[in-house]
Amino acid sequence: MESNPKTSKIYLYFGLTASFAAFIGFLVIIGVITNPLVLFLISLFIIVPLRKHNIFIQRFILLFSMVFIGWLISVVGMSLLPFVVSFLLAYMLEPFIDFLESKKIPRWATALTLVLFASGIVTTVAIFVFPVLFSQLDSAIKQISSIVTSVSSFVESRKFYKLFEGFGISSDTIKNIVQTEFVPEIKTFISKILESLLSFLTSLSGVASQLINGLLLPIFSFYFLKDFNKIKDLIKSLLERKNVKFLNDLKRINRIFRIYISWQITAAIIIGTSCSILFSIFGIPYPIVLGLICGFLNPIPYMGSLASMVICILTSALVNPDEFLYLSLTSISIITALHFINAYLLEPNIAGKQVGLHPLLLILSLFVFGTLFGFIGLMVAVPTTASLIMFFNDWRNRQSAKTLEISLSTQPTE
Repeated sequence: MESNPKTSKIYLYFGLTASFAAFIGFLVIIGVITNPLVLFLISLFIIVPLRKHNIFIQRFILLFSMVFIGWLISVVGMSLLPFVVSFLLAYMLEPFIDFLESKKIPRWATALTLVLFASGIVTTVAIFVFPVLFSQLDSAIKQISSIVTSVSSFVESRKFYKLFEGFGISSDTIKNIVQTEFVPEIKTFISKILESLLSFLTSLSGVASQLINGLLLPIFSFYFLKDFNKIKDLIKSLLERKNVKFLNDLKRINRIFRIYISWQITAAIIIGTSCSILFSIFGIPYPIVLGLICGFLNPIPYMGSLASMVICILTSALVNPDEFLYLSLTSISIITALHFINAYLLEPNIAGKQVGLHPLLLILSLFVFGTLFGFIGLMVAVPTTASLIMFFNDWRNRQSAKTLEISLSTQPTE
């Protein structure tokens, strides 16, 4: 007796559905179904065989993988710091290593020399700079706490209320206003400043501990530097067979990001070091801390210098109000001069105009990326927007070429 093909398909689909439901139930019972990694692998196992049937499935797999990688990076967090530092070091120094390799200097020798040199710099900074930095941060926190105590004592003293009694305002009214409106706002403002300083100190300690405890960092850096060309060749070989246009676009984007990132790192070091030295010379309080902040904020166009000035002014007002005007004007002058030299003398001649954007478009990109992605968005806003403008210009050129071709084809022939 022959079986009905239609009935066989029904039994097949029923069996597959029942088996899949049983499998999901098993995962729920053992408690691994809520693990994102398990869900990701199950989804890929089901959908990857269908990728050749529809372009949207391929794009969904790509999108799903990108989101999963982003989630994985956010979860792993600081554990990836040695890999990130090593990769960035290799990425930035790749042209230099290629140049030396063309001069018959082995890559391993250059990589080893650079790793030893970078390790020496990190060790020197950890020994001589970090103790002073942490000491100044601790002193700043104590200074702010002392100011909070002094302000609270003054507000609660009779001298404070007598100032308003001369204007015909009763002590009870002033006390009620101070306790319900003024004091809570001041405490909130001061607590936020203290939390920011403590968070900054904690993050520095975390980074320092990761760098110190990451004994494998020099090894990672050495292998990334030595074999970065192999990673680059692998990506190139894969894309050449799949999508040559995407490979060419990736090379252009890489050029923009490399120029921007390399210069911003260099400029941040120059600005941070110069600010620390000049702040020390002119008596600005906490010169190393403020110099580090200025260098850290420097990669953010316009907003970075403005934020640095505001922080220096607030520090001057809190730490030494008697010399507030001198300290504020001096710090503003130093920051303005350094940023002017960087923006109008060094950057145009060193970095060139490869990442050039109109000021309005640049500021708009900072607002958009900063709102969507926070501080990381501010850091990547400029090169990302420059890359998007590059694609827009390509599209505009193609449209112009099509328009010209159509106009030439419609011209009457003699």
